[in-house]
Amino acid sequence: MNFLQTMRLALTPLSPIHIGCGEDFEPTNYLIEDNTLFAFDPSRARLPEPLARRLGELGEQADLLGIQRFFRDHRQHFLPHADVLIPVAPGLAADYEKRVGNVANREANGNRVFNDLSIERATQSNGQPYIPGSSLKGGLRTGMLDHLNDGRPPLSSERGRGPNSWDSARIESRLLQGDFATSPLRLVKPADLMPAGEIAREVLYALNHKKDRVVDRNGNERQPRGIASRKECIVAGQYRAFTGSLALHNLGEHREPTATPVGSLRPADFAGIARDSNRYHLPRLRAEIRMLDQRGFLDPAWKKGIEDLLAGDLRPLIDTGRVLLVRLGRFGGAESKTLSGEGVAQIKIMEGKGPDGRSRASFHSHTKTVWLAGRNTEDRRHLLPFGWALVEVEPQGDLSQLRDWCELQAASRPNMHDIRARFAQARADAAQHAERQRAEREATRLAEQARLAAAAEHALRQASLTPAMREIEAFVDGCAKRIEQLRGAKDKPNTVFQQKARALVDQAAAWDAAERTAAAKAIEDWLPRVVAIEVKELRKKLGLAALRGEAQG
Repeated sequence: MNFLQTMRLALTPLSPIHIGCGEDFEPTNYLIEDNTLFAFDPSRARLPEPLARRLGELGEQADLLGIQRFFRDHRQHFLPHADVLIPVAPGLAADYEKRVGNVANREANGNRVFNDLSIERATQSNGQPYIPGSSLKGGLRTGMLDHLNDGRPPLSSERGRGPNSWDSARIESRLLQGDFATSPLRLVKPADLMPAGEIAREVLYALNHKKDRVVDRNGNERQPRGIASRKECIVAGQYRAFTGSLALHNLGEHREPTATPVGSLRPADFAGIARDSNRYHLPRLRAEIRMLDQRGFLDPAWKKGIEDLLAGDLRPLIDTGRVLLVRLGRFGGAESKTLSGEGVAQIKIMEGKGPDGRSRASFHSHTKTVWLAGRNTEDRRHLLPFGWALVEVEPQGDLSQLRDWCELQAASRPNMHDIRARFAQARADAAQHAERQRAEREATRLAEQARLAAAAEHALRQASLTPAMREIEAFVDGCAKRIEQLRGAKDKPNTVFQQKARALVDQAAAWDAAERTAAAKAIEDWLPRVVAIEVKELRKKLGLAALRGEAQG
């Protein structure tokens, strides 16, 4: 007997899926530009000293808005260090530009209320979203329990603490005829579904809308007060985007009343589990499509595409359990996680605070609102439900209709190849700019080092010279600097430097022979470079031969 069956699975998302990981993108570690989110580690950016000092001051002041504005205003220093790039819905990108670094409103006491610009991240593995096996098992579990219950109402002994509520743990224990140790669900072990390639994702709004139209006294439709939240989502229409496996244990004749599941509840094969899931989820998908369409919320192209798939090639595969429908993630709605039957589902709905200041809640068979994925907060005509996916069991060949629908969805998505190419070029440009700045800083450092060394050498030389030789050095240094200023031109005769040369001759008359000769040589070598005068005339006018102690020619 084969005690372990292992089946390959392939998952195709039908609508946006958000399975959170408990981490957020915050406006201090991401920027949005050109409808793309760039997430980065701020510590990797090397800021110029004045900017680094300013960021430190904002941190010491705990000025959150100032820090947000700092990152936005100096994005060129942070964008090249991004290690995550995700497309962002256009409405969300525009909202970011409008709200980042600004106060949302002020309370009556003057306190500032900040815009919440956090973005909930999806479950990640090596930088790519994946589908945890526990999420898939949760969907399968609900289908199995619903099949066992078959719409029957709970027993009176299974009432919960709240009014009109049920104790789900007691119901589950009755249906499975035991506790965790004897649950048949222990025999079903799906592994995590990992990306088969690069997963397309997008940051979308999660928008809360009422299922039934509610109007105020003026006839205007009321909307829920909940704030639109931002979610990193796996986008719909990615053919066999995730792959994995599921192990189904067969215990055979092995039975221990306190350690093994009841024999009649043990799943015989995975097709039965898949059919349970489809019996549970398919009516809910169709009911949700019908309700959203009646309210005018649903994207009509998505509605038609899904209905065509369910009525086409997928239908026999769903009926036989070769393909199962499942709902994943947080925003699938409580109705996709509760048992069927009028009065069976007990969904807790908060109703604000009562006269005593305590929160009030009631229990109902259906939720009053629905969470939908949107690309801006104002659009109410092109929304999508969260979390719907198809899972193929031992996929064989190609599902051409599903693949074609996925290709159609892909045509409207941003081209990540182009986005990454532009980012790579921007990063290369930033690296070249940084290298130029580094080279300039190094050249400046070396030049300053050379200047200091020359100054030190000059000081030592000056200290070793006699007063007469220092005067000669000063004359030579002055001529050299003047040559740099003139850049090839020359002063006219009888200007300042010729006067300085004459003064040097007068001073040298009292020096010893070597110093007089050095003075004459310095004047003869340097003054013609500064002043337009012939050397022969220079010697005659300044008496350089006499200064050397030579006979006049």
